[in-house]
Parts: sequence; structure tokens; C-alpha cells
Amino acid sequence: MNAEARVAVTRTGGVRIARAGGEFDLDGTALLADALAVPGDEGAADTVLDLSDVAFADSAFLHTLLAARAAHRDAGRRLVLAGTPPPVLRLLELTDVTRVFTLRDTVGEALGTLRGPDGDPGPR
Repeated sequence: MNAEARVAVTRTGGVRIARAGGEFDLDGTALLADALAVPGDEGAADTVLDLSDVAFADSAFLHTLLAARAAHRDAGRRLVLAGTPPPVLRLLELTDVTRVFTLRDTVGEALGTLRGPDGDPGPR
């Protein structure tokens, strides 16, 4: 792999934003899994995963996304994917899982989805 996998997590308005970049294979998925782990605190209810800088993703990456989605659902929290680039979108489409994720074009749109039109947290 050429571009090392990386993930940075920030918080804004009670939402965690995880920004992933680089190439994700089996070696990079632990980093992603750690970033997407549902926190035990109540400080951040939902998560936006910004995928706009991901250049490559394989089945291990997909497995990590599905596990994170299930953990968020089980905790009553939401996970929204933002900026899904063509290679990742193709992976989601080929495996027929686009329907189980909420996809938005930008982090701003994802935050809007989570917050609702009035700025308050949207429906769960």
C-alpha cells in the first residue's frame, strides 16, 4: 500500500467526527476500529465518518464499518458516512450494503442529518 492509513477524531456539538484517509487493508483497520468504537461517555452521541480522503478499502475495512454500525445501533447512536469516494462506494455497492448506511456527500450534510433542521439532535 502506498498511503498509510490514518484516522483523526474530533468533536463538534456533541458529535464525533472521524476523518479517515489513505489506504485501508487488514493492517489499517485496527486504527479505524479504535476511532469508531462507541465511547462509554454520553459526551458524543453520534459519529460522522469522513471518508473523502480514503484511496483504497478492502473487505477488512468493510467488516470494520459494519461492526461499527452495529455497535452504534446497539448503543442507540448513529453513524453517518460522509464524502464516500468512488472506491469505497463501489465496495459498498458490490456487497449490497449501501442500504444499511446513511450516506451524505459532505461532513456538513452529515452533521445536518444528525442535528435536524433546527440544530437539535435529529430523530434516532
